[in-house]
Amino acid sequence: MTQPPDSAIRSCRTAVDLAVAFVVAVMLLRAFVLEGYLISTGSMAPGLCGFHRRVHCPACQYVFAFGVAFDDSTPGQPGTIQEPSGPRRLATCPNCGQSGIDVASLPNNHGDQLLVHKHTYDLRKPRRWETVVFRNPANPAEAFVKRVVGLPSETIRIKAGDVHINGTIARKPLNTQLDLRIPVCSLQLPTEKHPEWQLPWDLDQNWTLQNNTLLLASTSHDPQWIRFHYWKPSGGRHLSETPLSNAAAAADWSDFQSRFRDVPIAWSAQLNYDPEREVLQCEGVMPAELQQDLIRNAGNSQFRNAVFRLAALSHLAPVTDRYGYNSLIASPEFVVTDLMLETTVQWTLPPTHIHLRIPIGNQTFGLTLDPQTHSATLLALDQQTLLRQGSWKPDSNQSVHIIASSFDQQVAISINGQAPFEPLPVDDALPPAEPVEASVSPIGGERMDPARAATISLLIERQKRWALGITGGSVTVPQLNMFRDVFYTPGRRRNAVTNDFQIPEDCYFVQGDNSPVSSDSRNWEKPVVPHPLLVGKPFVVHLPSKPAILQFAGRQWPIRIPDWDRMRYIH
Repeated sequence: MTQPPDSAIRSCRTAVDLAVAFVVAVMLLRAFVLEGYLISTGSMAPGLCGFHRRVHCPACQYVFAFGVAFDDSTPGQPGTIQEPSGPRRLATCPNCGQSGIDVASLPNNHGDQLLVHKHTYDLRKPRRWETVVFRNPANPAEAFVKRVVGLPSETIRIKAGDVHINGTIARKPLNTQLDLRIPVCSLQLPTEKHPEWQLPWDLDQNWTLQNNTLLLASTSHDPQWIRFHYWKPSGGRHLSETPLSNAAAAADWSDFQSRFRDVPIAWSAQLNYDPEREVLQCEGVMPAELQQDLIRNAGNSQFRNAVFRLAALSHLAPVTDRYGYNSLIASPEFVVTDLMLETTVQWTLPPTHIHLRIPIGNQTFGLTLDPQTHSATLLALDQQTLLRQGSWKPDSNQSVHIIASSFDQQVAISINGQAPFEPLPVDDALPPAEPVEASVSPIGGERMDPARAATISLLIERQKRWALGITGGSVTVPQLNMFRDVFYTPGRRRNAVTNDFQIPEDCYFVQGDNSPVSSDSRNWEKPVVPHPLLVGKPFVVHLPSKPAILQFAGRQWPIRIPDWDRMRYIH
């Protein structure tokens, strides 16, 4: 049955009217409520990316972004794509440490596109840790995206990577920590293809690793521990040392020194013997060639054994603020002590207890979960003092998901998505007064700084206190990830770094999450953002795309397709 002509015309007119109304509504929203913004630089990476290349690590298959456009804090024209060339075309995987990944042939990816609500800050003031879009105070025609860290009339100071407000450390709530945390290593992505890879966790003897999952079947009444030891396959400028008496070292060390002219300069600068403390020291991971040379020329077994020990220890490194995104840019590395452990524990036979060890400064805190009573307790282990207690809701799948954080000198816990108790501030953690560079020598090739070397060694020992322990039961651990906090670097030391900075009324102090390359309030001549320059609050990454190849009839065309994994809400 066919429609009368008038009815068909009316249906067509209705469709046209709806389409016009939709277009008008979009235009009105765009004009008065919403605005799109394309990120070009990497100052908020890796959470929000500018122009970049997507890299698949050949060793562990981890996917990460390699930035190719940066702001005016780095050499080159701000926001323009820098084609990787020479040594700077080589990326390093932030998960397994695989270096020398050539990105020269990879296509460029567009930056994230943000949808911004333009009137949020007409109705209320920005909150600390919120992401905002604003006009550049030095060039209002240019839009920036950063994170608010300082509010009007506050006094702000950046100390050892943390934000201090009015003399007190500013602590991020856990949901903010989850937004800006940066991956360090993952159990889910083992790098079995890497010739020198080792698991970044030290396992007690009852643990086994099968198919990316840790397994435990134990009737022991003692906890079976998984201890964090951050393992680097190569590189770094951290310190390792091992005892070696003067008598055992004298001849072989003298022989090595006499061969300085015949060995690579990097070797002679990388190795040191301290006769006062009687320790053999190595800067960074000991190259296999250096180890072989020392062992081949060693005159006594004590020196040879010390080299073996030192070579193994040299792979244990501190977590630093290095970004896989920033491989194109040279910058100093700083030691990061604010870490977060995330794990999922499953069981067929429930364990008696689940334990976590969380170090902050010179203190260690112990979290204990009871799967039978669903209780959670937090102790100061040195004093055996009960600090927090609460309960958690069990999962119907005989599992528990745990997040434990030491960000900003506080212990924050989440169990199955909920906090069992309030975060515990640790005000007497005594962090370093200044940021600690990961290098033990001020300039590459120079001799080691003994004081800095001792500090880094202490921080590595504290870092190794992170641990997960299981008592009894039949347990699997399919997820065991370590993350780090953003470390706010000194930058150009212009504002709020060497001295307190007073934020004027109706103004905000902002910083980028990718601190080593971010141009922000630390560095600007006009260091604050007045409220009238705020554009709005970004709330969603929309319409992300990635390059692809369309093949048809034996021909190829480069196209862009949606990248659904990058589409998400911004809290």
